[in-house]
Amino acid sequence: MTRAFSFTVFVVTAIGCDPRNNPDPYDLDFNIPRTESFTESLLDYGIYTEPIAALQPAEGVIPYELSSQLFTDYASKQRLMKIPEGRLIASTDATSLEFPEGSILAKTFYYPSDMGDTDSPNRVIETRLLVKTEGLWNVATYLWNDDQTDATLLLEGETTRVSWTDKAGQSMATDYSVPHEGECVTCHQSDEASVFIGPTPRNLNRLVSRDGDDINQLAFLVAAGVLEDIDWTSASSIPNHEDTEVDIDKRARAYLDVNCAHCHSPTGWDEAERWDLDFRYQTRFAQTGIGGEVSDIRSLLQDGEMPYLGTTLLHNEGVDLVLAYLRSL
Repeated sequence: MTRAFSFTVFVVTAIGCDPRNNPDPYDLDFNIPRTESFTESLLDYGIYTEPIAALQPAEGVIPYELSSQLFTDYASKQRLMKIPEGRLIASTDATSLEFPEGSILAKTFYYPSDMGDTDSPNRVIETRLLVKTEGLWNVATYLWNDDQTDATLLLEGETTRVSWTDKAGQSMATDYSVPHEGECVTCHQSDEASVFIGPTPRNLNRLVSRDGDDINQLAFLVAAGVLEDIDWTSASSIPNHEDTEVDIDKRARAYLDVNCAHCHSPTGWDEAERWDLDFRYQTRFAQTGIGGEVSDIRSLLQDGEMPYLGTTLLHNEGVDLVLAYLRSL
């Protein structure tokens, strides 16, 4: 069974409100066409071998990692790409890739019961898909069942209680918010079209471990036959914002890029334009608007009013990083 759907136009009432009070699912200002009829079950996309709770990618499905990652309530994430056989991802420039028709990007969110124990069992919460059909990216969320045997298409969003032990041994819990379709597109849109965010050349340009060896990830994707041959040795990169060996300005800009720039950029959400901020890593500081908004950025982060969507917990480490950066200016 498939379900076809499309967006109609709604109006956003405010920005800068507390993200604990997420906007109404039908109160987002987008009219983005859909070209993919998503099936009810995640199993239909052949992302995982069974049992899927092991999160073992199926044949032809390739894991990828990002240098700097989005914060989502301390959830762990597995990122996968499925490229049609015989097709290649094209490299357009340092900030973008062109995926072939039929490509699938999957991001699965899960919580180890004990983040300090690599052998502790996981609770898988959701898998978000980006599927390229008829030249357009289509976004959908699949909610995993309690038995961890399947995930079902979810358009309306849902809240689920999650608890875990962090790496310091502290007990943590939150009412995790699985996004509705409007929230997905709020972030995954650019110039009123759905887009991918993470897998850019500069964010993929990093070392990864594959088959026991460390290899540049772009070189690995070329060798795997899914990315056209590119000169990765001269490609730019974005640092890991958790790497304390990197200068604080680069770390903080990387953090703002991955957590904020999908809205705060020239092609991002119209409602974010009132701040006149451009948090993209490649933007020169003088053009970012950061210097003139230090006080507002500081208060919004400390009060948990930003990010607008996608979190229920304050990211203490990320906030501390950005605050230290703002003090250094």
